[in-house]
Amino acid sequence: MRILYVDDDPALARLAARVLARNDFEVIHAPSIETGLELFAAEEFEAVVLDHYFENQTGLNFLEAIAERGKMTPVLYVTGSSDADVAIRALKGGAADYVVKTATDDFFPLLISAIEQALENARLRREKEEADRQLILAKERAELLLAEMNHRIANSLSLVSAMIRMQMQIAGSEETKTALNETQNRITAIAGVHRSLYTSENVGEVQLDVYLGPLLAELQSTNAAARGTTLSTDLCRLSTTADKAVALGVILIELVTNAMKYAYPGGSGEVRIKLQTQNGRATLSVEDDGIGYDSAKGPKGTGLGTRLINAMSITLGATITYGHDDKPAGTYVAVNWQQ
Repeated sequence: MRILYVDDDPALARLAARVLARNDFEVIHAPSIETGLELFAAEEFEAVVLDHYFENQTGLNFLEAIAERGKMTPVLYVTGSSDADVAIRALKGGAADYVVKTATDDFFPLLISAIEQALENARLRREKEEADRQLILAKERAELLLAEMNHRIANSLSLVSAMIRMQMQIAGSEETKTALNETQNRITAIAGVHRSLYTSENVGEVQLDVYLGPLLAELQSTNAAARGTTLSTDLCRLSTTADKAVALGVILIELVTNAMKYAYPGGSGEVRIKLQTQNGRATLSVEDDGIGYDSAKGPKGTGLGTRLINAMSITLGATITYGHDDKPAGTYVAVNWQQ
């Protein structure tokens, strides 16, 4: 292993070269800081042994110069000074270790030990940097794969939705058309989650306001029952997992579809959708001023929508509330869950 030995004492440098050669180190001597910097820039070294005192400079000038070049070669700072401030300044300047130069036989064993330790630390640092780089690459690959998977799922679900729309066009009864349309809306809710995932910066989370807004717009544009019904939205910014987003999307589709179908049988009206958070809990509510909902009579349709709402609320760990004291007329349904 090649060591750059920067010291203006040629006799000590020759002795260092002989001693270090016994430990498989090849010493390249630089008698000045200028020469040392030239060699450091032109060649590769495993480590640098750097003296402190030179004629017009100190080793700190060398440390400052190589710091600008960005090399990670460890530097062992050597000086005969017992001033602790020199050691502190050297370590702050980027030196890997500090060895006091003495006239005793302990100096070179200490220097060799310091070099070996610095080389080992440098090796561990390189391995960690490489491991971190590989981890980042693996994370990027996983996110790219997940985004691609969500993109393909969204496209596949859109294809299924288109097939159902074609089936609706040739359906023989209005009841069948309505059932197919509601199925199509449910598929749209799930596809929207995957579309949000592959277009999001964070492929593991869904921004509910970004997801639910277009979902409601599509529901209103494709649902015959929506004619004359105005959807008013107030959605706060809230992110959640894909599973929860699917559950919320399905619940919202069912609640809004019911409001559009049953709330205003004699004409038009408004349906208000609100998403808000408070004290670590989130609430998604659907409200209208229509004829109201009598829970004692049960669902007006097949009851599938109610079963889906109950199943999705279990997925969310949510509670469903019907009506509140401030609204004696119309229908109010709220889904409340822990964020």
